[in-house]
Amino acid sequence: MKQIEIIKTYGQKRCLVVDDVPDIRATLKRILVDFGSRSVDTAGNAEEAIDLCQRHQYDIVISDYNLGTGKTGQQLLEELRFNGLLKNTALYVIITAESASQYVLHALEYQPDDYLSKPFNRDSLRPRLDQALLKNEALLEAKKALDLKKPARAVLACEKVLKNKGRYANDARKMLGELLIGLRQYDQALGVYQQLPEERRPLWAAIGIARVKFGLQQYQQAIDDLNGIIADNPRCVEAHDLLAQIYQADNNTAQAQQALIDAVKISPLSTERQREMGRVSHAAGDELAAVHAYRAALKHSRNSCHESPEDYLFLSRGLCQLIRDGNGEANRLTEETLDTLKAVEKRFGTQPVVKMHGKLLQADLAHLNKREEKAKKATEEALAIHSEMRFSAIQNTSTELSIECARAFMELGEYDAGEQLLQELARINEDPEIAVQIDKLLREPLTKEGVQYAAKLNKQGIGFYQQEQYDAAIEAFMNVLRELPNHVGLNLNLIQAIISKNKGKEISDAEVETIAHSFQRVGTIAPSSSYSGRYDYLTRQYQRLIKASV
Repeated sequence: MKQIEIIKTYGQKRCLVVDDVPDIRATLKRILVDFGSRSVDTAGNAEEAIDLCQRHQYDIVISDYNLGTGKTGQQLLEELRFNGLLKNTALYVIITAESASQYVLHALEYQPDDYLSKPFNRDSLRPRLDQALLKNEALLEAKKALDLKKPARAVLACEKVLKNKGRYANDARKMLGELLIGLRQYDQALGVYQQLPEERRPLWAAIGIARVKFGLQQYQQAIDDLNGIIADNPRCVEAHDLLAQIYQADNNTAQAQQALIDAVKISPLSTERQREMGRVSHAAGDELAAVHAYRAALKHSRNSCHESPEDYLFLSRGLCQLIRDGNGEANRLTEETLDTLKAVEKRFGTQPVVKMHGKLLQADLAHLNKREEKAKKATEEALAIHSEMRFSAIQNTSTELSIECARAFMELGEYDAGEQLLQELARINEDPEIAVQIDKLLREPLTKEGVQYAAKLNKQGIGFYQQEQYDAAIEAFMNVLRELPNHVGLNLNLIQAIISKNKGKEISDAEVETIAHSFQRVGTIAPSSSYSGRYDYLTRQYQRLIKASV
């Protein structure tokens, strides 16, 4: 494109400059006018910029990273994209004096069109902005298709750019590969990446191939590829993140946590990464690491569109667990938990599930501190919210939070309230993986997948029981109940195995407590239930066993 055409292109673009220093705003505006822009607005902070973006559609946004108090230029980019205020066709350029790698890496993760270091002048800005503008123009049709939510049309536009073999063919190839992966056309995406010779294959293409293998469930091949990428590019945070996702899909939680630890060391400022670190650490049973991660997620989400009630509630859950484990100073952890629960109620207290879960965590904390009256009151308040709640509220709450709220009810012995939440969630859920998560907590699975999963895990314990290896059967059933704690059949199997083991013997206090806990989880069995006869029989057997032991 000739210089006169570039000037004409600038003249067609509406620009926004965001900087908290008036002189810099004025300088950047003057430079853009010199480049040919006819419409340049300015904002002194992120809130002003958001207000302008709600009223106008900008084609070029140039923002400083540090905007004084409030949101950073990075958080502004996230918010504009999150709320659909910045089209795919728009350019976003960050200018900053920050040189610390954690700031640079975090900014680059959100893929601004360019990232320029201060100091700058007209001559240093011109070639960088021209380059970004020309690349954007080359991919404009594909980006317009994405704005219209027509990815198949965007694929055709990228293929057209590739066919012309111009200067931006590789940029089109990268975009095309990402589009095909998004459409789950993995074989076609693999072909796009493999057209580049292996010895000259760029990093994005190597990661794209690993992502394709992940999509095809070729987990070990993807892991091997990513380990090779990391060996050559140890600071490639995208590779560490993808490795964590694959390990999770392959049910290797410990390795997933390690991959996230490595990613967080490289780029710790991402709210989503810290949140994922918290989630995976909790799943791995590492509550101390989960607490550290949720604290960081709360810190980095401040002033951003990523602030979420889950971070407050899951931090509180983790703090309660640390108190339960005797890990750290109970008084300090209690104070932090109370402060966190007050903060979430103040910030998100209008959301029924959030408020309800907060009350359940207050009850748990009170139990831990031997404040039974407070625990009872908080539980009653949670049940009152539950009884008055319209279940449409679940549709406006994250699935993870709804499941955790149901789990909290059940852990406090309120199984019916927990089950009602899960059954309502199951009614609106369409994700098979979520269905299995729900079924794991229900007394009886609702889905075919859940029934099959329970039967598979139950099989080993039944085998030991039939061979009269009661200790092995008890251990097997208890292991399964860690995953399916409320399943009626599994709890009855455990009760039966303990009773059979202790026929003619004196039962231990620990086993009496285990049976009582399983009966509590089973709850009341309706006469019409297929478990009714067995439940009555085991209840009688248990009572006889207790009398014999006394």
